[in-house]
Amino acid sequence: MKVTWGKRAATGVLAGLLMTSGLSLATAAPAAAAGAKYTCKATPSLSLGRPVSTSSCKKSSKGKAVKKHRAVLVCDVVRGRGAEHTIPWTVFGDWKKPGEKSSVKCGFSSFLRSVKVETRK
Repeated sequence: MKVTWGKRAATGVLAGLLMTSGLSLATAAPAAAAGAKYTCKATPSLSLGRPVSTSSCKKSSKGKAVKKHRAVLVCDVVRGRGAEHTIPWTVFGDWKKPGEKSSVKCGFSSFLRSVKVETRK
């Protein structure tokens, strides 16, 4: 079987191209996963008069490594009818991945005291 010089060169170039692209794909995935840093924030809002907090994380070069995050809401719950008093109550959202949003609500007869984001590495 006789192979011409042009077909050999084309086959060699194609093999080199496939090898280079395969190597770049193999090295890109671990580097992106290991160096991913995120900046997380909590956003307060109201839903039918109830305080709500939503947390989200965005990729950022100045952030920190995050595997999971959740919204945390501290509410002042009103107790008593004659002599009313407030009790601080902490409510936690579900743990979510950085691309997803976590949200949590306070109960009725509650006032917003603070919001924050908890993260896990």
